[in-house]
Amino acid sequence: MTKILARAGIAPAARSWYRISARNDADDAAAIEVSIYEEIGLWGVDAKQFIEDFKAIDDGASPVIVAINSPGGDVFDGFALNGWIQRLGARATARIDGLAASAASVIAVGARQVVIGESAMMMIHNPWTFAYGDANDLRKTADMMDKTRDGILAAYRRKAPDIEDAELIRMLDEETWLSAGEAVALGLADSIVEQAGAKACRGASGLLARFKHPPQALLLQETGDGEQETDAEDAPKPEGTEPAPEAESTKDAPEPEPEQASANAVAGAVRIFDACVRAGIPNLAEEIIMTTKLDDDKAVAAEAERIRAIGELCVLARLPELAVDYVKDKLSADDVRARLIDRIAANGGEIDNKEPESEPEKEAAAKAKSKLNPSAVYAARKSKAQTTKGV
Repeated sequence: MTKILARAGIAPAARSWYRISARNDADDAAAIEVSIYEEIGLWGVDAKQFIEDFKAIDDGASPVIVAINSPGGDVFDGFALNGWIQRLGARATARIDGLAASAASVIAVGARQVVIGESAMMMIHNPWTFAYGDANDLRKTADMMDKTRDGILAAYRRKAPDIEDAELIRMLDEETWLSAGEAVALGLADSIVEQAGAKACRGASGLLARFKHPPQALLLQETGDGEQETDAEDAPKPEGTEPAPEAESTKDAPEPEPEQASANAVAGAVRIFDACVRAGIPNLAEEIIMTTKLDDDKAVAAEAERIRAIGELCVLARLPELAVDYVKDKLSADDVRARLIDRIAANGGEIDNKEPESEPEKEAAAKAKSKLNPSAVYAARKSKAQTTKGV
């Protein structure tokens, strides 16, 4: 999914959506392999950090393999990496291992050479975002979306100039999923390579469900949050352990149709966004939406309720500024209540429930105080008393 909202300002985490490593290929020649196997821009790690990490290992001459299996992500990071891979020139090859969707496809088509696995896919569509504000704000957002789409069109036209503009626009409007053969036929990829089979994108099921027409096979591929280099089903298991039996309700529940799953995910995203706005933390909405399983109504309801409760508790304690950290830290409402009680107790056990002064009121009070002259007031009162006595 393409996102054009500003970030929530989170600091880079230990986990990232990419890996960069030096290796030797079959001919024992040095090469650099970049793996993009997660949602682009996740965990507060952006394209700037990516490029800095790449420069730290790049010798300026080794071939670069960019392996992609991503549902997309931040479109502006996608634009930045499209330019980065273009600048590498002939020494860079983009290899689509499983899925290059949305912003991930924008990165891929920047490479001089794009190879795609025989069972891999590419998806292209229009940019997508959340927005809030008055009519002027929404018009500005729509204008920005149009400009963003122009950038996406330019990236695809550069790689596949033979696609007619009207056809390319239609493909974006309809959210087009391309097989390996279709991508090569259109010119968005150059050749097909053999592979063992498409792999699921890490933790991408919720994101994929937000698309209009995600293939059902991809929606069913859920590998959890394991390390990038190890598939969940291939991970070693302790001896004598058996997989836990599925709950009856989960095993027997019918899989939703792709269209319904997409609609459910959008509704879930809107619900989370509304909860963040009401809690006074709209800038956190994007991060929370990206990490919530939006096609699970119970998960969405629980997260929206957690955000609401934390926001109300912090307002009640006259500490609304703490809601951001509490929500980001995944604390429960009970945990937040306990922390707030401890904090209030440390401050003498009192909560200031007076309505805070507005800025104009504060300025007026300060001005009045600056004009107050105790000596002059005392002299005036004394003079008035003497005059009254004389009468």
